[in-house]
Amino acid sequence: MCNTTASLSARKNAINLLKNSITESDWNRNDKQLASLRKEILEHPLFKHQIIEKLKTNAFNLNQIQDIHLEYQHSIVEIFTDALLMAQFQARQLDSKMFPTIKMLPRFLIAFNINDEFGLSSENNTYENTPLNAHFCLFNKVLDDLEIPKERIENFNFSQEADNVRNFLEGTYSDYVKVILALAIAEQQVITFSPPLKTAVHNLNINTSQGYYDVHGTTEDETISAADDLHEEDLWLLLTHCLHLSDFEDVRKVAIDYCNAWYKFWEKMNTI
Repeated sequence: MCNTTASLSARKNAINLLKNSITESDWNRNDKQLASLRKEILEHPLFKHQIIEKLKTNAFNLNQIQDIHLEYQHSIVEIFTDALLMAQFQARQLDSKMFPTIKMLPRFLIAFNINDEFGLSSENNTYENTPLNAHFCLFNKVLDDLEIPKERIENFNFSQEADNVRNFLEGTYSDYVKVILALAIAEQQVITFSPPLKTAVHNLNINTSQGYYDVHGTTEDETISAADDLHEEDLWLLLTHCLHLSDFEDVRKVAIDYCNAWYKFWEKMNTI
């Protein structure tokens, strides 16, 4: 059995165990509420921001693209694995609310995303298993390709908007449901903004066929080696598994607030 097939089979097993660990009525009610929330999130102005088209049309010069990448690294790339590890750790909160060992089911599913982020494996095994292919490392290679001087990187003053996005995600680390929710939204943000960022870098005559922009996107795009859609779907399934343990309006507020923070970030990038 190839690794990809084995991975899909293991993911399916984990999802089935999650579904069977709560009542069907709880799962269906959670699923219905989250379907409504996901629709509201996708309709948020963030995912229709004008910078998406501007990034595709040479509207930004090299210096601006460099700044955007430094801000983006600070806001999400540098801490994304931190958030995943905190989500995996905080799954322990479920044991006292459901039953002992239940935390192992979400931890197993989150591991697929972690492995991908750490460069341990990819969905189609295009890349060698090495920490140098961790997504954070690959993003730093983009900074090298953009020829950003080391001293500029070290002395860069991040915008308040970038700090706010970073701080928001870090602020969810103590709450399993909130960090899973923020990660799901972050994945959708990555799916939406990676292609235009890739185009903007490519328009500077930089090769984007391998590396960070090759491993970010969806499995529907057969020209790249990405699986962000699978990881996002896994996160929403984890929320479906435990939403009934939280107040839905509180969960909704966290989602909209995080989208708002990201919108303000891209507003700032649009005028950088």
